Amino acid sequence: MTSSVQDALQQALALTIQMSDAASDGNWTLVAELDAQRQIPLQHVQNASLDIQHRDTLAALQAYNRAVLERTQQVHDSIEQQLSQHQYNHRALRSYVSSSR
Repeated sequence: MTSSVQDALQQALALTIQMSDAASDGNWTLVAELDAQRQIPLQHVQNASLDIQHRDTLAALQAYNRAVLERTQQVHDSIEQQLSQHQYNHRALRSYVSSSR
């Protein structure tokens, strides 16, 4: 069982690394597809008892997952800022049009 748990962790790690690369490239469709694929090995690991030998793989998995989440937050913040700027520009334009009548 330990070998299959380690295999599942390695598979989840490989998919998470690919997700991190895709997130860095801004390929969010691929990130979502890879995350769906990653759920299968993660579900396999979910009910397994993990030993000290799994620690390094889990730590790497967490680090790459954290990188994906950080990149997601950066993109979210950027989009939020762009939306705010767009709304500001829209209000300014509306004000300009109203005052020019």
